[in-house]
Amino acid sequence: MELVGLLALALIIGLIIRNKGDNTMDTLSKGCGCLAVGIFLLIIGLILLTFFLAYPETFNETFSV
Repeated sequence: MELVGLLALALIIGLIIRNKGDNTMDTLSKGCGCLAVGIFLLIIGLILLTFFLAYPETFNETFSV
């Protein structure tokens, strides 16, 4: 059931970013690609957040002006 929900979400996202004339598979492909990139960026962000929370001095050295 979760897979159906994930595919429905991918289809909705694909409908937002689709080109005129795309078929259902193109739309679903774009939606899944967008979800995959979003999840990847979320994971990278969480890793960076965890690192900078564990080592706050690194954050201060990295972003000091």
